Amino acid sequence: MSRATFPDKLRTQMRMALPMIDKNIRCKANTSRQSLTQASGLNDNQLQAALRMAYGEKGVPSPVYRSPTAGKMYDSESLLRVLAKWCGMWAYVIED
Repeated sequence: MSRATFPDKLRTQMRMALPMIDKNIRCKANTSRQSLTQASGLNDNQLQAALRMAYGEKGVPSPVYRSPTAGKMYDSESLLRVLAKWCGMWAYVIED
């Protein structure tokens, strides 16, 4: 994979995780880093790169807390908003 296609691959893979994050919002649950890697099919380093690209200058979000079993936990609402904008999935960005 070339450097030119790497961001596109990350966007495509992160799109697969958006429904899971949306479900977590409806269940009022946070999203674990482990579930993000499973839903997107990315490894931990690729997930970190995707988060860096999505959040840009703001930097990667700090975890809300760390779970002994699931690891780092992120706020689902802010995560979905940023990732959906970055992936161009506007249906997740528009609020009812």
